[in-house]
Amino acid sequence: MFSLTRKKNACLAGLLMLSGAAVAADPAPVVTTEPAVTSASEKPAAVAAAEAAPAAPEKPAPFVATEPAPVASEKPAPVIATEPVPVASEKSAPAVTEIPALLTVLPTSAATVPAAKEEPKAPVKPVFSLDSEEQKRAYASGVAMARYIEEQIEQQKALHITMSKDIMLAGIADTFNNQVKMSDQDIHTTLTAFDEQVKVLTKAEMDKKSAADKAFLADFAKQDGVKKTKQGLLYLVKNKGEGNVLKDTDTVEVGYQGKLVDGTIVDGPQVENANQVFRVANMPPVLRDSVKLIRKGGEIQVVIPPVAVENASDANRPDVVVIYTITVVDVNKAQ
Repeated sequence: MFSLTRKKNACLAGLLMLSGAAVAADPAPVVTTEPAVTSASEKPAAVAAAEAAPAAPEKPAPFVATEPAPVASEKPAPVIATEPVPVASEKSAPAVTEIPALLTVLPTSAATVPAAKEEPKAPVKPVFSLDSEEQKRAYASGVAMARYIEEQIEQQKALHITMSKDIMLAGIADTFNNQVKMSDQDIHTTLTAFDEQVKVLTKAEMDKKSAADKAFLADFAKQDGVKKTKQGLLYLVKNKGEGNVLKDTDTVEVGYQGKLVDGTIVDGPQVENANQVFRVANMPPVLRDSVKLIRKGGEIQVVIPPVAVENASDANRPDVVVIYTITVVDVNKAQ
């Protein structure tokens, strides 16, 4: 009888533990150390009540202890919760979305996270001064070279040839640094073809201008009052002016401008619409001979064909028609 009672009590305790009631406020009746009882009348009331409860093991009442009281002789059993309790790992999802923002700073794997690229640093400009003659010579040579290149670029624009300044500067820098990206043969071939192209385009442009010049000369010569000098210049006095004939000893204030048939200005004062003072004897031949044909307040137009300057050197001989407009603003007699 004693052994049966102990088995029932042990079974009841096991079911209570599985249902969450193993940590009840008074767990003493589960495990007892009282001496064996020989008759039902001598059994404790708690034991008799436990034996009298027929369906207690079948429908255990759910019980969740807020603060389980540990048993002195046994380690506290793990609590099996009836409702799932949120685990910390379930809240870790938002943290994953924040990781990519930090990967560029703290990469976790070189295989999955590309290394951050460093921004190219601006080239350091050389620091120099112009305190010595050697430095001045070097700088002046650079300026002269740049101006020559600028002049060539402008001339090529008239032939509809474009040239990149940046690439030209790269070629100069690569040459100085011994990092030329073309072979000598390729450079020679490229420049030879370029020279031929310039020659062809130049000839075509000059032929076009020559035809325009001839047409202008023919039309100008037909105008009333146009005369021709011994040197072959054509001129037209638009306003003779007043006063005496100018002499070499006179000082005159003149306004003048030389341009091509297409309107390109090739000669004149540095300041636009400004006048210039000359001593008649020291004027260029074309201007000197022209002002002597008019007086103070007079205006003359002079057309200079290329054949009219045969005595000029090859470097100074114009190959196009130049049209001068000259005005005598004032005349100061010599004292």
